[in-house]
Parts: sequence; structure tokens; C-alpha cells
Amino acid sequence: MNNKTLFNNIKTVFALFIIAGLISACSNSTSGEEQEHPEAEGLVLKLNGDTIVEKYPDQEIINNFPELTTGDETAAIQVYFIDHDGDEFIPDEEGLSLDFEISDNNVFEIEQHEGEMWEFHVHAHSEGTATLKIFLMHNGHPDFEIPAFPITVNAAE
Repeated sequence: MNNKTLFNNIKTVFALFIIAGLISACSNSTSGEEQEHPEAEGLVLKLNGDTIVEKYPDQEIINNFPELTTGDETAAIQVYFIDHDGDEFIPDEEGLSLDFEISDNNVFEIEQHEGEMWEFHVHAHSEGTATLKIFLMHNGHPDFEIPAFPITVNAAE
């Protein structure tokens, strides 16, 4: 075997190692797109540790939101999502956020503080009942929403 043939064989083996390394590196991707994240199929709202609204997969919404009085502001209401198995989770993917739809902003409004991504407060403004719908947004479009539920505000005495 001459030096030229030996050199060509070494180049071929080296090239095969490089190709094999590239193929295995591409097939072992750890990008976030391939990681499994729970999908929201329900939602639970908690106020001071007590469940006030719950919507589990394939079940009707249960609304135990406390009645408010004009001028009231709730403590922070924590939002937990429910996966297919009924387990609570807080999303950790980038690009996810909450959004709200209120049927009458004169009755109450929603406030979120900086850094409290999965919490909100309700400010009661005037006597009446309005509905609230909550959305889990992903890069500007809803990934999940719960049916609207009523919140009642009574007049201050």
C-alpha cells in the first residue's frame, strides 16, 4: 500500500467520523420545541389559598368568586392551569401570558403588577354584575380560555 492510498483512506475515515458526529448532534436536539410541556385544559383561581373558581377538563365551571363592594380591591388572585390529568401547573414557557375580557369595565377592572405574571387583582368600581373571561395567550393568540363567569359588586353602605 503506498502513501497516497493510505492518505486517502485516512481522509475517508476522518470524513466519516465528522459526518457521523454531525448526524448524531442533529438528532439529539435539546431545543425547547421538542420538550414536553403540559397543555392547559382547565383553570383554578385561588384567593388567600381558597379555590374561588375552577374549570376542570370536561366539567362545567364552578364559580365561588366572593361578592365585592364598591371600592374593594381583592388580594392577589393566583392562576393555576389544569392539564389533561387534572394536575395544577404554572406555565414556564416564554411567550405565555394572561389576558382578560370584561363584559362591563364600569363594574370592575383587572390589575396585574410587574413580576406577578400569574396573579391579578380585581378592583370593584360600581354596583352591578359583569362577566370575566380569562385567556392563556401564546405570542399574541389564545391557547386556552375559560367560559365567562360573573362577578358581582354591591353598593357600599
